[in-house]
Amino acid sequence: MPERLNQEPNFDVLGDILETLRFRGSVFFRSDLAAPWGISLTDMGIPRFHIMLSGECFVGSDAQQPVKAEETDIIMLPTGNSHWIADMPDRELIPSTQAGEACELGNPLFQEGEITNRLMCGMVHYDQGASHPILDALPEMMHFSMLASNGPIWSVVNLIDIEMQGNRDRGSRIADRLTEVLFLQLLNHFVRENEGATGFLAALRDRRVYRALTLIHQEPEFNWSLTSLGERVGMSKATLVRRFQDVVGVSPMSYISDWRIMKAHSLVKYTATPFEHIADATGFASARTLSRAFQRHYGCTPSELRRSQNDA
Repeated sequence: MPERLNQEPNFDVLGDILETLRFRGSVFFRSDLAAPWGISLTDMGIPRFHIMLSGECFVGSDAQQPVKAEETDIIMLPTGNSHWIADMPDRELIPSTQAGEACELGNPLFQEGEITNRLMCGMVHYDQGASHPILDALPEMMHFSMLASNGPIWSVVNLIDIEMQGNRDRGSRIADRLTEVLFLQLLNHFVRENEGATGFLAALRDRRVYRALTLIHQEPEFNWSLTSLGERVGMSKATLVRRFQDVVGVSPMSYISDWRIMKAHSLVKYTATPFEHIADATGFASARTLSRAFQRHYGCTPSELRRSQNDA
């Protein structure tokens, strides 16, 4: 059997997905603010979040009623749709690019008068050439409140804040990596705290479906069948298909096929691993089989994708 990509005893499916989709975080705004203030953000199609370090504010959009965020709350918009954030609704809004550039130049906006808020905003880029059911399962807006000041989430927030202060509110690689950790923690927190989560998020709460997902992610190179997967998770083929389809939204074999090509895409695009080794590690019979599947799924061969990356 080819060498496994993932051999950790406590394997993290969610972490594997985020790594394969190349989720990469950054902080784009951190500032003290004096009311009145308001910032508009255009649609970007990637997750964005706002952390209320101090003070209260409101977050809203054309499709979403304003949500009041208390101090230490975090608002995340997984689809990155256009929205606004302000100390009160109906404020005059400044584009986020303008506010961010002013901070970078050392001349932040909204500084006249008493400071009422301290705000930090970040985003999480990912490879949008890939697609995964988890992206469709996230709600338009996620509101995290009553976070423990000594808990893991706020501990990471404090580390990001300290790093940004030391860097005079300019980004850093350390802050970026911590932002990725924060994003993963927020998703895990949402899954734990929301029993009504649907789609792929519900699969992370279902013990036997999660076991099936763990096996698929740990061993993408294995020659999986409904029989072998069902035996490993203690379900009949019919029960496995029904339960997996109901929760994840696709059949187990479809998920396996999609995950293999997605994992292969990441390895082709971001590593120099030979194609034959990628094929072995992701469950394809040969590099030629991988190339044909790649062409069908992405409209190009692995060689063409890697060449385009090298030319970029």
